[in-house]
Amino acid sequence: MITQTSRAAYRAIKPFLNGRRKEIYELFKLHPNGATRQEIARWYIQKECSVCGRVNELLHEGYLRVVGTKKDEITGHSAEILKAVERVA
Repeated sequence: MITQTSRAAYRAIKPFLNGRRKEIYELFKLHPNGATRQEIARWYIQKECSVCGRVNELLHEGYLRVVGTKKDEITGHSAEILKAVERVA
């Protein structure tokens, strides 16, 4: 059973997760061990610039968290591994 406070919390956060933010969040949820911005862009979106801004917003609001770093396979640069934080829904 869902408590009244959980419903209120869901209604409070729901407006933030819409459009492209929701799409990016859902893509990170597909990767329980985490993924980098670049991987999400390569695998699903094809444009890194459309991922980075949304990821930064999701990080700021607590929907994603950094769980480590790894070397990007293509660029060779260090990249943050991000993981979706489960939210009340």
